[in-house]
Amino acid sequence: MKCFKCQREFEEKDLQESHNVPCYLFFGDRRIRKQQADHYPRRWLCIKCHKEYEEKLNKFIVNCALQFSKEYFNG
Repeated sequence: MKCFKCQREFEEKDLQESHNVPCYLFFGDRRIRKQQADHYPRRWLCIKCHKEYEEKLNKFIVNCALQFSKEYFNG
């Protein structure tokens, strides 16, 4: 199978299904969070690309949260 990001071929065991909107952004137990995340697209990513995606997404979310909190508390 191919990694959606780098387009390299990998064995299935070396790919991870990545939710475009990660489960941890939702509330509830793991089953409920996964059901909510499953409403959004997913991609098959190699381990390296999946890690990179999660790191960049987390940085983006932190920056958005900081901006939102500035506007919310000073607004």
